Amino acid sequence: MGSSPHSRAGVINPNETTPWLRHTRWPDLFRNRSLEVISTTAQQPDFVQGQNYLLGKWKESSVESSAEAEAQLRILLQGVDIMFNRVMATMARTSYTSRCWLNTYSRNDFWPHPFRAVLCLKRYISVWKRLICFVFRVLGFKERQRQQLYNFKLGLKEEKMMHYILFLASQLPSREQGHSRRQPVEDDELSHASSDESDGETDFEEDASIGIDDSSQYQSEFLLPSRPWLELSEALFQLSMMFWTHQDPAGDMSSSVIIYYTAVMGIQRRSMSYYPAHNSTGGLAALMWVGRALFLEYALPLYSYTTLAYHWSSRDQYHSQPERLEAIRQRYLVRGCYTPFGELIELKAFAKSIVRQEGMPGNLSWAPDGRSFVVGNDKEVKLSDFCKTYHKAIALVEEQVEEMMLGLEPNFNVDVVRDDLNCRKAGWSFLQKPENKLSDAREMLINKLRTSQFRGKPFATASHWCPDTCLAYLNLGLDLNKSAFAALQISGGLPGRGSEVTSIRCVNTELTMRNVFSTGEG
Repeated sequence: MGSSPHSRAGVINPNETTPWLRHTRWPDLFRNRSLEVISTTAQQPDFVQGQNYLLGKWKESSVESSAEAEAQLRILLQGVDIMFNRVMATMARTSYTSRCWLNTYSRNDFWPHPFRAVLCLKRYISVWKRLICFVFRVLGFKERQRQQLYNFKLGLKEEKMMHYILFLASQLPSREQGHSRRQPVEDDELSHASSDESDGETDFEEDASIGIDDSSQYQSEFLLPSRPWLELSEALFQLSMMFWTHQDPAGDMSSSVIIYYTAVMGIQRRSMSYYPAHNSTGGLAALMWVGRALFLEYALPLYSYTTLAYHWSSRDQYHSQPERLEAIRQRYLVRGCYTPFGELIELKAFAKSIVRQEGMPGNLSWAPDGRSFVVGNDKEVKLSDFCKTYHKAIALVEEQVEEMMLGLEPNFNVDVVRDDLNCRKAGWSFLQKPENKLSDAREMLINKLRTSQFRGKPFATASHWCPDTCLAYLNLGLDLNKSAFAALQISGGLPGRGSEVTSIRCVNTELTMRNVFSTGEG
């Protein structure tokens, strides 16, 4: 293998000795495999039809997904959208108490915070879409290639279901073309940059509780689609639940597609390295939200599933809906169960324990040329932008000063103004020095105000000041203070003390000395 950053999976580096990576064993899982190929396989397809999708390089050879496979993926993702629309309709018609129990990971202790739609719903759903893209792209390779490229194995029942889904997708070419320009929610870093800021006692549910509870749109908008799309969406749901209900005879969840996928999510595509613990909790939270949503549909579907080999009854057919939900929850969703969801609970808990122990690390990295840096996962900041910001701040101060001067252009040279930096006499200012010829400056400015207009309105009429104009002028003075303060803060060197730069005192008082001085010869 070459020395490119995309083929470093076989090299041990210090980051692979962290407690997080020792626990997840991601470096062992992908040892001597291309992280570029693995991570790109989990991306949503490009919307350029008729072209193969390049996944990356492996042993000097290009690894691609065919144009036909990409077209089928675009159809499958539309089926996933239908599936989640149906799931959200079910959630909207589920009681508060049931959603609280769904959101409770403890076997017996009720947690009074309901499972609900999150604000970043499209982003969370995109996490599942990427899993669907990954497994179906991998399905296109022979079993030996799957092992060489991904170290990944599908179950026989899962493969059979996936081939059936591809058959259903092949019957639906027209709609795929009609939606070919719709852009996906595609952000490789999104699942690591969102949610999960709280570190309270509720280590697992707080992500799902930060959301919206307006369910009316889902109650009124969803309608079951036509038969071909209904078949596809229901088959995708069955496949999804096959992943979520996976159980291993030995209780080893490393054989789970979902747990394997957490390792794929752990690859940082920008640097082809692994995310640390504090960057992983957001993605795990998104995956857990998807799991709870799908398990609710699995336990208490609002509509019957009529196109599957075995009909799936709607919730109305159960004698006790709470008992049905509790049976599913106890088997698959509580802490300590031998299921993918139980494994996710422990994985997220371990990540949070590391964050609490080590704290949040720095998240700024410089580009090799030193002209930009990246904050967080994907926010690039260029130094040239800082220069533009400073110039803009100075320009704003100049504009406001010019407006406040009302067209007055003083003709004296400030460089020759004399000052006495040691004089602390109350009432004294460099304005009073006769040689400076500024003693009448105050009266000159007042006369200028009386005869001027501000923003089309006069300051005074006859012998009376106009309050509205004067207040507007004073407000501009406050804005000028703020602008000048901002310009001082972002300039080079240490920022000035607030007591010095947020007030302007030209004259000494009995309590304090002025803070405006002349730097000319004194």
